Amino acid sequence: MNYSVYQLSVRERVKLIMEWGLIAGVIAFFFYRSWIVFLLLVFLAPLYFRYRKKDLIKARKWRITLQFKDALMMVSANLRAGNSVENAFRRSCTELEHLYGKECEMAEEFRVIGRGLDNNLVLENMLLDLAVRTQVEEIADFAEIFAIAKRTVGNLREIISDTSAAIGEKIEMQRELRVLIASKQLEHKIMCLVPFLIIGYIGFTSKGYFDSLYHNVSGFFIMTACLAVYFGALYWGKKITDISMLEG
Repeated sequence: MNYSVYQLSVRERVKLIMEWGLIAGVIAFFFYRSWIVFLLLVFLAPLYFRYRKKDLIKARKWRITLQFKDALMMVSANLRAGNSVENAFRRSCTELEHLYGKECEMAEEFRVIGRGLDNNLVLENMLLDLAVRTQVEEIADFAEIFAIAKRTVGNLREIISDTSAAIGEKIEMQRELRVLIASKQLEHKIMCLVPFLIIGYIGFTSKGYFDSLYHNVSGFFIMTACLAVYFGALYWGKKITDISMLEG
């Protein structure tokens, strides 16, 4: 499975359609008061799907990163218990299923690794393949270190233990950063709603206050310019609080 490609489920598609319908309705009402604009915006739904897929891919990669951290801890614990490297990976699959459920991504990947080991496939090659498909930096680091240790006949138990500890510490630092940034992201979302609340309040308390901005050419261009400025602020606000950029 290529984790850089996201296939939307039926439930996710319905959810995104409803989200875009709401966004299109808000834009059409507050900026244009036009059903025609709403219908035109509906046809832009594929662009919204593409945009949201990027967020869903990021969320999935972060979820895989957390699962991989726990998987490494399980492998390391199984090695300390006297299991071979291959059996440590096999046993960790069951533990991952108990922790995250059978449907979790890393449990499925460890099941694939287990089947591969049963068919005499090389463990380091499967780990390198996993790193390529997930495009997760921590998995790539571990796979490369593991492959080098295998080739140099190093102490795999000690190397895996030290590597898993280092990767776990790095991921925990990322988790703490995400917690710190989460409050700023919430503030950003609230600030994005403030203009609509203000316009809605003025429009409700002062009937006809904004009528001169609708259904005429000059008003159309003014509101379009306002919409462009709003989306520009939205874009830069998201960039500033982009966790993946800050982690990099």
